[in-house]
Amino acid sequence: MLSQIFSPFVSIISDWIVKFGYWGIVAVTFIENIIAPIPSEFVFPLAGFLASQGRLNIWLISLAGAFGSVIAALVLYYLGSKFNGPKTRQFVDRYGKYVFISLADLERAEKWFEKYGIWTVLIFRIIPLGRTVISVPAGFVKMNVFVFVGLTFAGTFVWSLILTYAGFVLGENWNLVSQIISQYEHLVIYAILLSGLGFLYWKRKQIPLVKRLF
Repeated sequence: MLSQIFSPFVSIISDWIVKFGYWGIVAVTFIENIIAPIPSEFVFPLAGFLASQGRLNIWLISLAGAFGSVIAALVLYYLGSKFNGPKTRQFVDRYGKYVFISLADLERAEKWFEKYGIWTVLIFRIIPLGRTVISVPAGFVKMNVFVFVGLTFAGTFVWSLILTYAGFVLGENWNLVSQIISQYEHLVIYAILLSGLGFLYWKRKQIPLVKRLF
């Protein structure tokens, strides 16, 4: 179903990436993060396919994707820091549907942020759900911007690399990536969330250990 919805954009994305290379990936990723008309599940596998033809480099694709995502995330972070509170929720509730962000998405991200802190940014950036909206509550609480950029870059780079490599391996069948993710989306999300929660638990256990040692 996703393929049918986003197929009109595929040729546009392909043209941008072929014509502008890595800067095209930066631009597409920025747009995807701000207004989300095209999921990254299409962008990076396509770029990976082009890499399999020797036209691009997997690592540079992932870096370009992370760079574009960080720029977009900073825009949303700024908006969250300047317009936090009920007005932002009212705005998202009324106009969020036009940029594929719901009030439920925002509230879910806020709850995760309150419960798990800054590492939520990293976790959300690696799952195919709520990747963009997490920047807003980070702005709400005025999270350290350097930490925010670092975690956003790391999480996005990992996600971009996974999708790009999948497209590289599948070659002309790169569009299967989005179909697989769509079919097993919940399993992917649960697996990554469990891994993330395990990491957070480990981090909390390490802090008392470090205090005892030092």
